[in-house]
Amino acid sequence: MALQINENTVDAVAVSATNKSMLGGAVAGVFGWMAQINWIGLSGVVIALLGLAVNFYFQHRRDKREQAESLARIEALRERCIVDGGQQ
Repeated sequence: MALQINENTVDAVAVSATNKSMLGGAVAGVFGWMAQINWIGLSGVVIALLGLAVNFYFQHRRDKREQAESLARIEALRERCIVDGGQQ
């Protein structure tokens, strides 16, 4: 039996993980700046930026999927409407 994972679940987990990594990177960056340890500050900024980029990617995927679902719902509603020669 193959395990099927919903695409929404994957996106939700990825967005949650990237949000946490951005927070961790920002905290590390602030810590490195306050402690004046350049490599910690720089690595924190890099981690935060990487998390932001991944977050944008998954948000864009979610937006495209939701737009396609919305268009499909609109089309289904149009098909259900019955129009008799322009008369209602």
